Amino acid sequence: MSVGSKVYLNILKEISRIMQDDQLEPGDKLPSERELAERLQAGRSSVREALRALELLDLIETRKGEGTFIQQAGSHRLADILASFLLKEKKAKEDVTETRRILEIEAVRLGCERVEEHQLAKLKKLINTAIKKYATGVIPVEEDYLFHQTLVETSHNNLLINIWRPLVEYAKIALEQSLSREGRPDDALEEHEEIYRALEARDETAVVQALSKHLINSRF
Repeated sequence: MSVGSKVYLNILKEISRIMQDDQLEPGDKLPSERELAERLQAGRSSVREALRALELLDLIETRKGEGTFIQQAGSHRLADILASFLLKEKKAKEDVTETRRILEIEAVRLGCERVEEHQLAKLKKLINTAIKKYATGVIPVEEDYLFHQTLVETSHNNLLINIWRPLVEYAKIALEQSLSREGRPDDALEEHEEIYRALEARDETAVVQALSKHLINSRF
């Protein structure tokens, strides 16, 4: 695990500890971003990213002009389980990889029947944008994430999408590490193109094979 990912996970753990120490309950307001940064002796940008991840998991909510609050009871239990799992389970990275593979492959199976033209156009645009960004020396992490998000969205299954999003958002650090390997961005872009062509042709066998190969090579 990299120093960056350790810092990120430590902040999430410390925010959880603060909730317990302050005896905060659903509906209670969290300390401000500035106060959290001071209490944790961490950068505000790191705290902001951790809070964003918690919000995506539906564990907290931000109200404009009011602050950040612990989500009310009745929030998705899956989010609670997932957050606890990713913060405590040592083999979480491997399990996240496996679960992601299952979700994305089933999503593109459905996508072969349900993909819409505007989604195909978005996938192609993301590939082209990533190529241009990488040509300037920038690793296209966001474009990679959005490419996979769009693949999942072609399923038009909202539950599947809502399970996938927090799962992969939590693991963005691993995604960046994968793309930072020498030669990996070139290979990843070629693999994205292969996935796109198979999906465009509505070829289920080809798109599953292409995506499976890509996820294995990504070592996500």
